[in-house]
Amino acid sequence: MSAREMFLATAAWLACANTAGASIILLSTHSSDATDPALLSATLDFSVAGNMLTLTITNDTLGENGFNINRLYFNGGGGVTGLALDSGPGGWVLEFDQHAGGFGTFGFALIGGVGRIGPTFAPGEMATFIFTIAGAGTDLDFTTNFSALPPGGMAAIAAAKFVMGPGDDSAYGAFVPAPGVLAVLGVAGLLGRRRRRRLT
Repeated sequence: MSAREMFLATAAWLACANTAGASIILLSTHSSDATDPALLSATLDFSVAGNMLTLTITNDTLGENGFNINRLYFNGGGGVTGLALDSGPGGWVLEFDQHAGGFGTFGFALIGGVGRIGPTFAPGEMATFIFTIAGAGTDLDFTTNFSALPPGGMAAIAAAKFVMGPGDDSAYGAFVPAPGVLAVLGVAGLLGRRRRRRLT
């Protein structure tokens, strides 16, 4: 991905993030192998209300470059001590402390199929999962925390396993923000929280 494309992706993410009580992560800025990260495209929309987390995943890969998605990885921070999966598409399970190749270990992972076996999200498909949060958290707690970095790896905020792509390609795609992006988002999040407190 060129510097210009990275800038545009980051700007789009910042424009969407932290609006209407939701935070959106746009995958993918980075790929685990030689696959072009621009081909590994998905949107993760996190929204927290009380102790409920709603996560909506959209597989944005389309056409002849389309991939299926069979795993999603993300983190929790702040007062989030755990999650329980309440509802979502059949066949998907919530796992903890899962490793995504090249991007470290994430606190939470939604596991569907393995390769071609088991459930996946097809190109253009959208699905919603609902969780109960143990402890307390906001949508920012799920969109600003990095994976635990392995030797030689790259820490990321979220990742997905993209499979069944062109030539049966598969790769992990991840969101690794440009330097300074999280600081800007953190300030925006604090201002948003103060504004919400004044309204209540």
